[in-house]
Amino acid sequence: MLSPHGGGRVCAVIGHPAHHSLSPAMHRAAYAALGLDWDYQWHDVAPDQLDGFVRGLDKPWRGLSVTMPHKEAIIAFGSPDEVVTLTGAGNTLVLGESPTVHNTDVAGVVNAVHLQRDGIEAITIVGNGATARSGLVGAARLGARRATVLARRPERATGMADLGRAVGVEVTILPLGHTPPAADLVFSTIPTSGIAEHAERLAGTAELLFDAVYDPWPTPLGQAAESTGTPILSGLHLLAGQAVDQVQLMTGLDIDLDTLLRAGLDELARRSAHGAVGGV
Repeated sequence: MLSPHGGGRVCAVIGHPAHHSLSPAMHRAAYAALGLDWDYQWHDVAPDQLDGFVRGLDKPWRGLSVTMPHKEAIIAFGSPDEVVTLTGAGNTLVLGESPTVHNTDVAGVVNAVHLQRDGIEAITIVGNGATARSGLVGAARLGARRATVLARRPERATGMADLGRAVGVEVTILPLGHTPPAADLVFSTIPTSGIAEHAERLAGTAELLFDAVYDPWPTPLGQAAESTGTPILSGLHLLAGQAVDQVQLMTGLDIDLDTLLRAGLDELARRSAHGAVGGV
């Protein structure tokens, strides 16, 4: 049975891999700012270890941040909230007598976009995985009514159209190589290698760009944003934006996004100075 060190509560990020996550830096900064004697760890948990890991957590454990490849499997370990039910993906497990599963990636998209603008009417989403689904629901909460989904395998993206209908967004699915119609926001959820040849073209189709990747930076989309003068948000903004809600769910206390963003930037600078390899 896994137990924390010290007398406070403990949370952690789990994934495979997980050791490169910036979540520990952000959540520890939140605890310090909130005056909490809590710990936040990282644990590399392979898919076949997930059940044993979660069931082995004892009473002092309060919550888990959940990254790939566990965002779908984690739903089995608690009662899902409305967003988890919509997206089929969770990234937060709050422990206790009645564990609950949440998807704060949707809030992360909303919180990050609000740094640049109040809302959007149309979005282009690159990809159709768990983060893309969260982006679509987030876009609906930002006021979007139209979405273009660019997918490497369009026949596998039909679920995005179903999700769009559920949240009141009209979804058009196109192959990744197509040029989408003009939009307020392009939200890319695919790896750097997949977006590279399309970045310049996509950068010219929206007023704001958002790349869910943050390291290494700049990504091809980040470089395209610089060359076109288009504002861009990175995966660091997404991570900080969703951590705002995670901290609230786990501690019951509110933290500002700037505190988390600064902690992430400081940790990236520290790793760069020490030649550490970054990751999500």
